[in-house]
Amino acid sequence: MKILVVTQQHSGVGYHRLMLPVYFMKKTYALFTDVLSEDNLKEGFDILLINRFVHGEDASRVLELKEKYGFRLIVDVDDFWILDPWHILFDVYPTQKVIDHIKIADVVTCTHERLAAEIRPLNPKVEILPNALPFGEDQFTDVRTESEKFRFVYAGSITHQKDLELLRNPLKRLASDPFSKKLEFVLCGYNPEEKLHINVWHSMIRDFTCAFRLGFTRATLPTTEYMNFYNDADATIVPLIGSKFNSMKSNLKLLEAAAKKIPVIASNVPPYDNAPHILKVTKQTEWFPAIKKIASDYIYSKEMGQANFEWANEHFNLLKINEKRRQIYAGD
Repeated sequence: MKILVVTQQHSGVGYHRLMLPVYFMKKTYALFTDVLSEDNLKEGFDILLINRFVHGEDASRVLELKEKYGFRLIVDVDDFWILDPWHILFDVYPTQKVIDHIKIADVVTCTHERLAAEIRPLNPKVEILPNALPFGEDQFTDVRTESEKFRFVYAGSITHQKDLELLRNPLKRLASDPFSKKLEFVLCGYNPEEKLHINVWHSMIRDFTCAFRLGFTRATLPTTEYMNFYNDADATIVPLIGSKFNSMKSNLKLLEAAAKKIPVIASNVPPYDNAPHILKVTKQTEWFPAIKKIASDYIYSKEMGQANFEWANEHFNLLKINEKRRQIYAGD
């Protein structure tokens, strides 16, 4: 099976939904590129694999190439194409382009049933391939550094500005507690080169540090190394506004924490509400005691992290999910 994978080199979505799965798929030849060109298609690929849409190409052009070269088009969709009004990309997101590519796909893959239900009216040929990680392989190993402080990691881009605002008042309360001196907060994904949105980053940093009253570091790494963020983590914190768009996200952050066997505090909304081994927050007043519980109870923290790992490894191990992925790609 020959697969042409078209994705952006530094895309986190492309890494997790296309590059990493295909890399770990047995008996597969794949070419990874960021541009769809006929020079590549002439090599005779069985599958063109993309996420959402092809950058720089309309669906009509992709359909022409499909008919000319005879490949199967697999469109992976990991997120809802109708964004929340407050989303930073709301005014520029190519919603119609995503819809057009979904309609012409031979197969559409997605992360869970909620998203599949939205795709079926556009294209009934939908298969669910949840996000998964190759636990114990490459950067997804249980390697962490030690620290005198208990470190909470938040990993997310500027698209999560509104989600991170959920922590603003709870962290103000924490900053007034002497217990906060034992903690450190690590903001991962910070990109100083993203000058157009630097004010958004500054706002996120202020919310996450209570205007620098809390111990704080920030970090940026390429996707092929990003799990090293979690080497400096004792727990991860995942605030998420309850909205339809957010409910279509996957539970990837839980899987990342599982790879390091660290506990998770998350908003009690989809996709986290059904996770069995995390600490869930339903009301704003619950963030503060949840943070103190995880950071002060060593045994509880370790047990939560280990249980999340065992659950994730059982249900979201990439090598297992890839068995189904190969059958779908092959058309079996």
